[in-house]
Amino acid sequence: MTAELYDTIGRTYGDTRHADPRVAAAILRALGDARTVLNVGAGAGNYEPVDREVMALEPAGCGAGGSGTRRGAAVRRRLV
Repeated sequence: MTAELYDTIGRTYGDTRHADPRVAAAILRALGDARTVLNVGAGAGNYEPVDREVMALEPAGCGAGGSGTRRGAAVRRRLV
């Protein structure tokens, strides 16, 4: 998949996809008592914990603006 196609498809991802509570719970358990999180490949940010400091790193342009998440714009870096 090309970066352009991924960016096009991803524009509305956050409008239709939502966090699965089971996955979210597993992530919170794995984070333990960590207070800061680097969310690599952040996408729509559906699985970002609301009780911690989060820095989003999104290589795709479509996810870099967030999708209604509390984090605002993600740091965007082209990795390829």
